[in-house]
Amino acid sequence: MVPARDVLRLTGLSADQLREWTHRRGLVRPDVAPGGPGRPALYGWQSVLILRLAVVLRERFRIELHAHVDLLIALRELLVGISFPALRGCVLALRGMEDGELLAENAVFTDREGRDSLILRLDPHLEVLATEFTTHDQGSQLPLFRAVRVR
Repeated sequence: MVPARDVLRLTGLSADQLREWTHRRGLVRPDVAPGGPGRPALYGWQSVLILRLAVVLRERFRIELHAHVDLLIALRELLVGISFPALRGCVLALRGMEDGELLAENAVFTDREGRDSLILRLDPHLEVLATEFTTHDQGSQLPLFRAVRVR
């Protein structure tokens, strides 16, 4: 989990935009709600990924996000139970701006209902998030849990 100041850096949103999107409009809710002064909202990697994708939809495709709150909620639910490494090499296919589907990047797909799809590559976003959501100093913990007795 990361606080809002890290989310700003990872998404390129301003503090006002983040507040608008997460609290006022409820596009993407924080994973841990703020608990008053000194206890900021916290965001997991899934929420930050959805926020990054929302920025792409707004800036590159000029999509009005407020009209697609249900889509953003569905995308967040789509990521529940999926591990970060499992998303490597995947794309997100937004079907008619109503729902999403995770596909292998090289997969050929067709929509049985004939809806158009918008394809978003996930790897560039995962690369940015990987550095923030990994433990930077794992090696310093190993001596605390030695498996072999040193003589």
